[in-house]
Amino acid sequence: MSDSMSFWRSPRGFAVVISAVLLVFATGLSLLPDRGQPGNAADWVGDAIEPPVAVSPQEALTAAAQEAAFIEDLQRRFAPVIEVKHAQLRVIEQLIAYLQQRYPEDWQQRIAGFLRRLFPEHAEALLAKYFSLASYNDWLAMERQALQAMTAKERRSALWEQRYAAFGADAEQIWAAELRNQKISDTLAELGSQPELGAQASVEQFVGSLREQFGDQADTLLAERRTELLNRVVELEAVQSDLRQLPAEQRRETLRELRQLMGMDEAALDRWQDLDTRRDERWQQGEQYMQQRQAIVASYDGEVREAELAALREQVFGETADAIAREERGGFFRYDRQRRIGRE
Repeated sequence: MSDSMSFWRSPRGFAVVISAVLLVFATGLSLLPDRGQPGNAADWVGDAIEPPVAVSPQEALTAAAQEAAFIEDLQRRFAPVIEVKHAQLRVIEQLIAYLQQRYPEDWQQRIAGFLRRLFPEHAEALLAKYFSLASYNDWLAMERQALQAMTAKERRSALWEQRYAAFGADAEQIWAAELRNQKISDTLAELGSQPELGAQASVEQFVGSLREQFGDQADTLLAERRTELLNRVVELEAVQSDLRQLPAEQRRETLRELRQLMGMDEAALDRWQDLDTRRDERWQQGEQYMQQRQAIVASYDGEVREAELAALREQVFGETADAIAREERGGFFRYDRQRRIGRE
């Protein structure tokens, strides 16, 4: 046996070999050639790139536990809905945010590996979505100024054209909530252009339009967003104009009918009617305050005027007098404007 072979088989030689192996693992990917930027999704579906081991064993254990907890949390929240296109983008967005914070130098090279750990059966599809999202976001960044210069209609058209280009038919599922909101806004805009309709007809047409556009989902939509949608309908000028012409008691009954058309039950209707009564009382009080305030401003000057106004605010508003005073110092008079009936 040669001297060199004897050395490598000796305890000292064995220790050298082990040290060299540990050095290779310790330096990690720095010994591997740069993989560069992949050209497509298939290039990325490979083994996860492990982070360089440049920390203590305890720190590495803690980092691994945190990483495992992050993956488990995403799996728990998104596994039931991973087939939903919008949910898929949410997974990707949250993964990107995590990787950018944890691995700022090479987070992009880790996307594929993490997706395989998260949802192995969907990794390739999710990676394709990642590239589509990156392309779409790059376009948004490049076209930001041009988009800002467009009209709302032009901007919407440009955005949807690019979304279809990036995501194909999936775009409508990904931005389903935006499409739904746009349909609602378009319906309200159409009703707003018909002030002759009046309050009841406006609400009836709005509810009818929702049922026509969303079918069986209309009831769910109303249940989930009833107050928001009701407020938007009530703020239509056709509705406000009708309500302003009615005496307080009749106005409250009309509001109750409008809410009933929107599907509210009797208990909710009673609560809203009580709120309407309190609002009417508060605005009547506020309007009387403004009349008395104008009289004080016309009759006094300087410190005497301020003292009189302070006393009036305290008398009328009690605990909220200071808030009213601050508003007035800022030039805002909450009761010196047209009231939004049914909203305040």
